Amino acid sequence: MPQELTGQTVGEVKAVAGMHQRKAEMAKHSDAFIALPGGYGTLEELLEVITWAQLGIHDKPVGLLNVDDYYNSLLSFIDKAVEEGFISPNARHIIVSAPTAKELVKKLEEYTPRHERVASKLSWETEQLDYSQEYDISR
Repeated sequence: MPQELTGQTVGEVKAVAGMHQRKAEMAKHSDAFIALPGGYGTLEELLEVITWAQLGIHDKPVGLLNVDDYYNSLLSFIDKAVEEGFISPNARHIIVSAPTAKELVKKLEEYTPRHERVASKLSWETEQLDYSQEYDISR
């Protein structure tokens, strides 16, 4: 693996076959998901873990660190989708947000899923994606 890391490595560095395996590995080893202000990649990963929660693949909290109201437009969009019936009101609560890390961690610790699952508890069958392992990212 090419050495492209900067700074001090924290935790384990693991080479993976692709983005899906990378996200599945992170999900498998996480207790929660936190999105800091970011771009397209951050939004893609954020929406995927929200969708996984809605589908019942995991029941881990998903948090937005809403520094300087960065995510207000996204939260307004989600609220509009609830209002229009595209997202259930209970599924809106998959996402928690706060302006500071301290407040966000407190909300994540207090999180209890209250959305109805669209599907039963699922696990990843990665052989469909040419991987040789099964990933179960549920709690």
